[in-house]
Amino acid sequence: MGVKWDAIRMKNSCITIALLGLLGGCTAPRVDRQKITELLIDVRSEIVVIDPVSHDFLDWSDVMLHIKKADVVLLGELHDHVIGHAVQLAIVEDVMDKYPGSVLALEMLERDEQMLVDDFMEGILTARSLENLTHSTDWGASGGWGAWYQPILEATKERGGEVVAANAPRRYVRLARTDGYERIDALPQNRRSLIDYPEELSGGRYRERFWEFAMHDGDAEIVRVDVSSIAPDDPVLPVFRSQQVWDATMAQSVVNADPTLSKKVVLLVGQFHVEYNGGLVQEIKKRNPDLSIVVVSIQREIPEEDWRGTKTSPPIADLMIVETINE
Repeated sequence: MGVKWDAIRMKNSCITIALLGLLGGCTAPRVDRQKITELLIDVRSEIVVIDPVSHDFLDWSDVMLHIKKADVVLLGELHDHVIGHAVQLAIVEDVMDKYPGSVLALEMLERDEQMLVDDFMEGILTARSLENLTHSTDWGASGGWGAWYQPILEATKERGGEVVAANAPRRYVRLARTDGYERIDALPQNRRSLIDYPEELSGGRYRERFWEFAMHDGDAEIVRVDVSSIAPDDPVLPVFRSQQVWDATMAQSVVNADPTLSKKVVLLVGQFHVEYNGGLVQEIKKRNPDLSIVVVSIQREIPEEDWRGTKTSPPIADLMIVETINE
């Protein structure tokens, strides 16, 4: 079974965990934790870049040309993909070099941790203290933070960029699942400001895929489902509601950072949130339709599902970066 199916299983496991009420970052098993700064590979020349619409193979200069035209850059990742994190580092380095003062936003950090992030950026906290105080050590895999994410923060700090803790606190995401958005509105303003939710739940292929993965049974073929309407008692609905809290909160964090062509916002985020016009993309467009967005899906291999787009489904992203071509 191909590597992509392993990735799908990981996405599905995140949703399954959510169904059990254990909402939070998806932590993968123990994997290769080699530091991305120590990899013996030049991702700018040794990875494969594909335009999902034209199917053309591109190079790194094309990636940067797409980014040049965007206010917002969404880097959809597999959390345990070492080469993928090296690609993110290269993109962040080039963006920070070419567009000084740009912003790195992260799904992995929550809004109530922003003060800790600021202390780190100002040299008040060490990298290890930031990791410990945000309980980030095992993001993506055991020891994943120091190997994969911290080097990207360091690159941003060295280049004078900003870092934004973009996500909602897990406790409020759980609250949205168990008690609904009304309970979020009842929070005092100082806590209510830490979380956003959508005015209307996202639709399209994003919603379909959420239900497909949530309902998927083991090795059986994933069956496409019609969720153009959702029954109020659908057991997946509360989980989707909490998923959309992540989407909306990260989207508003991006918008709040005031991205422009010369001061871009680069968001590191799990690829499910952004692929196929994902919920996060939909929320950014609703909150600021004038923003230009480029979505980059970073894969191990070319996906087995149809990534090119069809009459009923958008393409996977604006660009797809692949570690290797399937044989």
